[in-house]
Amino acid sequence: MAHAAIPHDYHVHTLFSFDGRLPLDTVCDEAIARGIPEVCTTDHADFVPGDDGCGYFQPAAFFAELERCRERYDGRLTLRAGVEIGEAHRYPAEVDQLLNGHPFDFVIGSLHYVGDEFLMTRRYFEGRTAREAYTAYFAELLELAKVGDFDVLGHLDVPKRYGVAVHGPFDEREYEEEIRAVLRVCIERGIGIEINTGTTRRAGVPSPGPEALRWYREMGGEILTIGSDGHRAEHIGYALDEAVALARAAGFTHLTTFERRQPRFVPLP
Repeated sequence: MAHAAIPHDYHVHTLFSFDGRLPLDTVCDEAIARGIPEVCTTDHADFVPGDDGCGYFQPAAFFAELERCRERYDGRLTLRAGVEIGEAHRYPAEVDQLLNGHPFDFVIGSLHYVGDEFLMTRRYFEGRTAREAYTAYFAELLELAKVGDFDVLGHLDVPKRYGVAVHGPFDEREYEEEIRAVLRVCIERGIGIEINTGTTRRAGVPSPGPEALRWYREMGGEILTIGSDGHRAEHIGYALDEAVALARAAGFTHLTTFERRQPRFVPLP
């Protein structure tokens, strides 16, 4: 395959996600059109009772569709099997059953709730100071990082997607202690992070921003993926060239891909 300015998109949602709008064929066609040689689908697997995504993901149907597309696009696109698991620290038995029962290549661990409150909305910030909202999130994120079974921590500072509308721009330096604590645990456990440009679409900067990315590298972090968090065709590969540039500026010489949950380091283009 040709050398690509965007080497992969490792955060993509299809119709197998409750909020996805993309048939897997469309994901493949869009990636090929943009010259992206490798894509990992990461549909939501959620277990919080009452959540819109709870019980939505059907792994058997997903893997059947994945194998069909792998055959159809063989030689043109590397297609990896991923999943984005929410709140993995709260549902270890359900997570074990999912991951042990299916041949996933890659697992993202994400946090969408603080306690019982859904944080992916500006409502989470209304009635809270910025300090209260973000520190509560990072405290729970630390618990996820300590025990969750996953390969990469998703969208590290994701609340800023919605917090900027209430409290203005997010300054990661104000939460350096909390962020470094999360990064330290990830590094100790061999867990990576991602540069998520879905936040770029919503807030103008990725998750995480350049300072946290630099801290991660300086602390010894090596495992890094990039992903668009795409839910629609126009999202595939979005701003991932900028993510590559951010990785290089932070001191990275490589990104990471996964096969059967084993990391492989690939040079930055």
